[in-house]
Amino acid sequence: MQSLGNSVAIVYDDHLLFAETFSAVLEKLRLFKSVHIFSDNEQAYRHFLVKHFDLQVCLFLDYYLPQNNALVLINETRRINKKARVIIVSSITTPSIITHIQTYNPHGFISKSSGVDIVLDCLRTISQGNRYMCPVIREIAPTEPLAADEIPFTAREIEILQYFAQGLSVIETANKTHLSKHTVVAHRRKMMRKAQANSITELLTYARNKELI
Repeated sequence: MQSLGNSVAIVYDDHLLFAETFSAVLEKLRLFKSVHIFSDNEQAYRHFLVKHFDLQVCLFLDYYLPQNNALVLINETRRINKKARVIIVSSITTPSIITHIQTYNPHGFISKSSGVDIVLDCLRTISQGNRYMCPVIREIAPTEPLAADEIPFTAREIEILQYFAQGLSVIETANKTHLSKHTVVAHRRKMMRKAQANSITELLTYARNKELI
């Protein structure tokens, strides 16, 4: 895996104990130039990316980030650093969530319960130009297309929903997603129709029950 020799590893997880443990594992593997941890400071993370825009970045990202939008972080990482590789490290057990995440085309997808052998296998596969999904996640991931009601929203709609769940207004969400406020309103209207919701509160409740946010 010589192609990782000049890479910088980033562990982004709001559970600091796991982040520190996982980063320690990466450091012991001695595959990366350096290993860094981020938990709840998206601005500091973006600043780090900009500062190291010319380096190969390997992001190990948890999906469940209460204070941040993990899917947006994938897009932001790739926007700032074109060489970035994204590996989802999560305890996800919901097939529809896995399907949604896959629409963002992460380079790797591993479970938090994975051992060092799985991490190495993932990095080896990615370094060869292929995508990787660990056995645990592969068992959960749907082998057949899910019914429409199991994946009610598009990846973009979920992104908007997550901002609404954080309490952002239409205008603030538009600024975050680089969309017009009219487009955000149109997305909101469409999602409410799909969920048969009469208010944003009902829409968010529906999304939480589906484990989409």
